[in-house]
Amino acid sequence: MAEKDWAAILKEEDRIIANSDRRFRYHCYSLESMSEELTYQERSLYIQEDFALQLFAEDFIDTVQNEKLANGLRCLTHRQQYAIELAFWKGYQYKDIAVILGCSPAAVTLLLQRAFRRLLRFLSK
Repeated sequence: MAEKDWAAILKEEDRIIANSDRRFRYHCYSLESMSEELTYQERSLYIQEDFALQLFAEDFIDTVQNEKLANGLRCLTHRQQYAIELAFWKGYQYKDIAVILGCSPAAVTLLLQRAFRRLLRFLSK
């Protein structure tokens, strides 16, 4: 391509960028809303990257970087693993976990205590 062709392509790109900037300015009424929009766009990039990494993970144990801890978590029962996932990976409170598991909050506490004891025995070997 000749230099004249490249100049025309770059000029067209500049026009497209200027139009999108103008359109963005008209839709945002304040600097605060513009910064919120930019923050949202940045956050969505991180979410997409995290989602791409999570596609290959079968369960929450695959995301644990300490191999010994991951092996210890695999030694627990599925119910104990699920309770630990809900409490520590997803941030649910014990009363919410109790509703999900269909038991009382005291039963969740006991379930997690047993899981911690079993995990402690495995890790201390």
